[in-house]
Amino acid sequence: MSKNQEFFKEINNAFMTGDVDTLIRNIADDIIWNMVGDKVIKGKDTVIKELEPMRGFKAPHQTKQIITHGNTAVIEGTMTLDDGNGKKKKYAFCDIYKLNKFKNGKISEITAYLIEVE
Repeated sequence: MSKNQEFFKEINNAFMTGDVDTLIRNIADDIIWNMVGDKVIKGKDTVIKELEPMRGFKAPHQTKQIITHGNTAVIEGTMTLDDGNGKKKKYAFCDIYKLNKFKNGKISEITAYLIEVE
């Protein structure tokens, strides 16, 4: 596994385990997070406000693949979330990341696709 793949594996695991501190350390000040079909969040402070409620939250997940090229990465997988009524729902996700520079960059863009699957 390449250095970038290891980095994005750590980022994906941080999202799935509520490791907000790791995420905050690795996002750029001018980050744009596009949750396709839901909302677009701009700026580190606004993203931090979105992340804070996730602190310590764990989502059972399976990562299917991590593809990296240059300063971009794609992570595909599935996860299970509680729907708020005690029922578990399975979702497929595909997250596209862009770093602000190739070496030792921070995440400057996230485009996240999330759909419910049977």
